[in-house]
Amino acid sequence: MFSLRADDDHDTFLGFFSDLRDFFTGHAGALSEFDPEAGSGGEGDGFWLRPRLIGADPSGALRGALRAEGGSGDGPGNVWIDLHDTAGRTIGSYFAGAVTLERWEEEEDGTTAATVSCWLDSLPEAGAYEVWKSWSRRPPVSVNDWVSLPAGRREGWIEVARKYQGDNRKTNPRHERYTLDGTNITDLASFYCAIGEAMNGPGGYYGSNLTALDDCLFGGFGPAAPFRLVWDRSGVAMDMLGSLPTYLPNTSVMDMIVDCLERRGVVVELA
Repeated sequence: MFSLRADDDHDTFLGFFSDLRDFFTGHAGALSEFDPEAGSGGEGDGFWLRPRLIGADPSGALRGALRAEGGSGDGPGNVWIDLHDTAGRTIGSYFAGAVTLERWEEEEDGTTAATVSCWLDSLPEAGAYEVWKSWSRRPPVSVNDWVSLPAGRREGWIEVARKYQGDNRKTNPRHERYTLDGTNITDLASFYCAIGEAMNGPGGYYGSNLTALDDCLFGGFGPAAPFRLVWDRSGVAMDMLGSLPTYLPNTSVMDMIVDCLERRGVVVELA
């Protein structure tokens, strides 16, 4: 279940709808942080999308909110797209700017679909859609649920972990020692999935790129450095991450990750 909420002083509720199409379209890839050309054509200026809002509530509240008053074409403007769990609680949100209604369709069976135009500062990951659906039923209660996701879809897991607002979101207390299970770290996205859970438990988040990882080490998304990190089976990641290209000569992605951790006072033990 989804809903729209105006980005105003009152968080004005605009209406529910049952599904969201053509919205989760991003394919940035975790490795794009090392590609100087990644994100060209949208980065900095944002992206324009035309998502479809399926199954608006029968009260017509959403249709009224999306219709431009007096035909002015203004629409609701800036909104938050909220995602809800099966109990109706908000578990995540995406900001969409300059929303205007382009087309309203009603089928014979009563199904409605609103096509809107909107601006986003970044494209929601394609893999996030199925993760949100799964977490709306039950967020992860054990680690490594993300392992079943194919490469290229794990970025969606990281996005949901970062945005998730459910009741079970807890800040892991600071300890002196943490263990990172390296068994399944076979690409860069899986490193961020694994370290998120190492630091904050099932479904945890602890960065999605080196800049975000560096920010997390100051606290706010879990334990702050300094601490000791024991990286079990680090050889799996070393083989994979060590061969990935970077913008620094003679420096691997693995080297850059370890350097990021150690610069903030983390003692990294490669086991």
